[in-house]
Amino acid sequence: MAAKIIDGKAIAAEIREELGRELAELKAQGIEPGIATLLVGDDFGAKMYRGAVEKFCAEMGFGYREETHSSDLTEADVIKIVESLNADPKVSGILPLRPFPAHISDSAVINSISVDKDIDCFHPYNMGKLALGEPTFPPATPSACIELMERYLKAEGIDVKDGFEGAEICVVGHSNIVGKPVSFLALNRNATVTTSHVFTSMKGNLEKHTTTADYVIVAAGFPNLINAAQVKEGAVVIDVGINRVIVCPECSTYNRSKKDPCKNCSTDLAEAETKTVGDVNYDEVAAKAKAITPVPGGVGSVTNMMLAKNTLRAARLLAGA
Repeated sequence: MAAKIIDGKAIAAEIREELGRELAELKAQGIEPGIATLLVGDDFGAKMYRGAVEKFCAEMGFGYREETHSSDLTEADVIKIVESLNADPKVSGILPLRPFPAHISDSAVINSISVDKDIDCFHPYNMGKLALGEPTFPPATPSACIELMERYLKAEGIDVKDGFEGAEICVVGHSNIVGKPVSFLALNRNATVTTSHVFTSMKGNLEKHTTTADYVIVAAGFPNLINAAQVKEGAVVIDVGINRVIVCPECSTYNRSKKDPCKNCSTDLAEAETKTVGDVNYDEVAAKAKAITPVPGGVGSVTNMMLAKNTLRAARLLAGA
């Protein structure tokens, strides 16, 4: 039997409706949530994310403040901008868009952000609270993973508490952005959590952990890293990966660039198709898993809603509501 698709787009629409009601209540109290982005330099990915946040704020009805500056800004100047955002009552949450230029320290900027406006849990204080099981702002993408799992359990008629407690969850990836925090979020729900990563794979031990897991959360950044042989029958698979790949027209191998020939068959890739895929071999794993998130249309669809939820929480805290 094919896996049930955990539809992130549909779940995001449900959450948007729920948050819309909360936003209306806040605005009725005179509370206007707002997000500020801080971009230094012209990194393409950071600029794309800045545009997405601006669009998202407009759609949600949030205020928006843009701070975009050239790469020759000094670190001291960047910190002054952060301080102005900390002091701005119209800004509920601050999103530093990385990478910063080499002469600007990530940690210096992040540590200067008010912990009450750190809506994506970058600050060590908020990450520490997450580790202690007392998160104020759970990071957006890890929270999206947990939200999808919880709503899947409810849809299956399973009590969420029972669904997590003692369950074997294998996280593939140990980044500070997804792997570590999602492990904390699952552990805080009393799951039995194994955090694996590239070094686990290098030792030949990855399958030992993924094939015993009830849930596999994959956030490694490598297309088709996990295939059917690496999950057990009936597992639930959450794919966080978003990879742009070049598909060879001859052998269907995924490649990273059109400039080089196919790594498998040496076919010229200049006219090859570009495709967005996850870290999981979807077709293979969907034939074996009980449920799976698609890419696109899975975790990424819910991430912004988690950011919105944190923004509303920050606005309440700042207003003392």
